[in-house]
Amino acid sequence: MAGLRKRTAELLEAHRNLHGWGHLIDIFLITLITANVGMIMLETIPHLADQYAQAFRYFELFSVAIFTVEYLLRLWSCVETPIPGQGGKKSGRLRWAFTPLGLIDLIAIMPFYISLFIPDGGTSLLMLRVFRALRLLRIFKLTRYSSALTILLSVLKRESRVLAVMSVILLAILLLASWGIYLLERDLQPDVFGSIPSAMWWAVITLTTVGYGDVIPITQGGRVFAGLISLVGIGMMALPAGVLASGFSSEVHRRNRTYSRAAVMAYSDGSLTRHESRELETLREELGLSEEEAVSVNLDAQHKGLQLKECPHCGKEL
Repeated sequence: MAGLRKRTAELLEAHRNLHGWGHLIDIFLITLITANVGMIMLETIPHLADQYAQAFRYFELFSVAIFTVEYLLRLWSCVETPIPGQGGKKSGRLRWAFTPLGLIDLIAIMPFYISLFIPDGGTSLLMLRVFRALRLLRIFKLTRYSSALTILLSVLKRESRVLAVMSVILLAILLLASWGIYLLERDLQPDVFGSIPSAMWWAVITLTTVGYGDVIPITQGGRVFAGLISLVGIGMMALPAGVLASGFSSEVHRRNRTYSRAAVMAYSDGSLTRHESRELETLREELGLSEEEAVSVNLDAQHKGLQLKECPHCGKEL
């Protein structure tokens, strides 16, 4: 059973292998995810939804069955998958279930099962439509097959505290902007600035510098205030982009350093064994490095490894 579980994990997690059954499984799942997104979009066209309702239903059942089996197999076999950067430490099922990719796999199938318990008609119809629309979230399953998107998820996780602080600050500025324009414009434009919640539409459009134009201040004070809020909005919208760009660059360099240290240690004895080569290739796949990047790092690591006299971790002589 342990051997079967390990083989299952290898097949499901072999995202960058360009051969074998793992690669075919990846192609099949990517095609199915893409087809699901297309089907959900086509279902919103009334005459297609009526004409091919049964075909859409059968395809949905087939997709949910495949995605459910995939989720259960990943949950069962994840204990055989090493955690990146944890020195070969294995993942636990509960821990995997709450990872970003694990949650995405769960969200991809949950709307279908929840919709089975929602009766048709009445107020339940809106809930049913919402849960059916949530099926579009299946597109995020493609993040598993893209190293760039995987890095982005890691960046979002690492920078979550900074982004949370920025979100709180942005919310505070949004409330202050709504309150300020409400005080300045409520007497002359009570229909659009008669309350702070009503003024929030203008505040959002102004802070994001979209300039929709359906609601504009007409007083001198309101126009000056709007100009200041627009300038603040430019700065506030640029901050998250800067944080993500910096985090993305740091994550790429961190992964390169991790692979470089492992490569230096592998070349430290003057040769690279088949076992060490397989370990480096596994690490490269886990870190999402391209083969070209790995070749460049290996050449540099080979030169450094031959000059290495002490272990960089414990300081002992090699």
